[in-house]
Amino acid sequence: MKLIHLAPLGILPLAVPAAGDWIPLFNGKDLDGWTPKFAGSPVGENPNDIFRVEDGLLKVSYEDAGGKFTDGFGHLFYKTPYSHYRIRAEFRFTGDQAGGGPEWAFRNNGLMLHSQPPETMELEQNFPDSIEVQFWGNDPEKGGKFSNRPMGNLFTPGTKVTLDGEESEGGGDTSSSDRFSGLDWVTVEAEVRGDTIAHFVNGRDVLRYSETRLDDGTPLTSGYVAIQAETHPTEFRRIELMPLEGNRSVANGMRSLFDGESLDGWKVHPKSVGHWKVVDGVIDYDALSEAPDLNDKHLWTEESFGDFELHVDWRIKETHGLYPVPTILPDGSFKKDAEGNTITTPMPNADSGILLRGEIDSQCNIWCWPIGSGEVWGYRMDPKMPPEVRAAVVPKARADHPVGDWNRFIIRMQGDRLTVNLNGRTVIDDARLPGIPESGPIGFQHHGGKMPNGKYNHASSLVQFRNIFIKEL
Repeated sequence: MKLIHLAPLGILPLAVPAAGDWIPLFNGKDLDGWTPKFAGSPVGENPNDIFRVEDGLLKVSYEDAGGKFTDGFGHLFYKTPYSHYRIRAEFRFTGDQAGGGPEWAFRNNGLMLHSQPPETMELEQNFPDSIEVQFWGNDPEKGGKFSNRPMGNLFTPGTKVTLDGEESEGGGDTSSSDRFSGLDWVTVEAEVRGDTIAHFVNGRDVLRYSETRLDDGTPLTSGYVAIQAETHPTEFRRIELMPLEGNRSVANGMRSLFDGESLDGWKVHPKSVGHWKVVDGVIDYDALSEAPDLNDKHLWTEESFGDFELHVDWRIKETHGLYPVPTILPDGSFKKDAEGNTITTPMPNADSGILLRGEIDSQCNIWCWPIGSGEVWGYRMDPKMPPEVRAAVVPKARADHPVGDWNRFIIRMQGDRLTVNLNGRTVIDDARLPGIPESGPIGFQHHGGKMPNGKYNHASSLVQFRNIFIKEL
């Protein structure tokens, strides 16, 4: 007899959404828009190409690892967070489990919903804080629990829910689904409306719960979507999502500063109109603002902020020509030759930044210099600043992705202390910015432009921004 979990009192049945546009999250060609994170590896590394695309399928494969589990549990995160949506994945398990994988991970994968950003995971963290829609396959020859596990179960790494009126961490047989080997194609769906979620397997409603929250009680109402690499080879031929009414594409506990459609909430000088603009859901800049004052060429928020955590995705679109780039030493000074001249190396460059609390001096640089982005030019270059202040705003590592690829800053400004995480690595750690205002707007920097010959300056801000979220502290 199958146990069917009915919606507890206080939870309204989730209506099947009206026909709408499904967004393919997987393009059938490559991993564009997805970011891997494996336990023990930095964000963005995909050891042994475990996540790969072959023959139009997104695969979890241990072939290049010799069929062995050697690289930690992995997750592949989609670029955009969501709060209200319907998601479906069509998948199957293939072959044998990777050698050395734990027994429980046999024919095991899942959809991670409302996940934390991959950049906020600890290096050795096995699973993101999230709500998991479990994929399980069975094998009668293995016997025991491995021959009778339901599909579409609930697991809750770092989280809790309310199920049948009681607090739950999932596990066990929470799904009322039929049993599947998982070797044939199965479609698993979830309908997510903030803190209320329903699971479907091959179109049948199998589980509902509500009040999704973190272990500390913080409401969990939005986040990123991910799939897993848990040691059993898996193939996906479709992963798609339909935003529902009320959707907010924002990381949990944060609010968005950019709606993806307009520059509402931003100050655009009349002579910057058409230069700072929205293109395909991102803020795009051509470095050609004609505003007479430099400060007006930047793009500023209308609102001011004091202490905050800011998440922002950015990328350099292209570079033009070669710029004489100096070598920055750990103390913030430039490397010089025997005659005291700054040593430079011609290389491609572009230049922009995130301006904090209305100050050009307190910018987190975006550029191509070997020292890496996140550097705070105004403080590093100020000879009046104490040596320890200038040294602290030099990036500890270069964490930039190649030109053309997206990067993610997580910037924390509290009091006069600044911490910058770039692509999962802390590049500025609790640096002191003496004299920074207590509050002010956030800006995206203009730099460069075109020279009299009509060509772009070799340090122009040909940049784009998206996923701009803030949490006031």
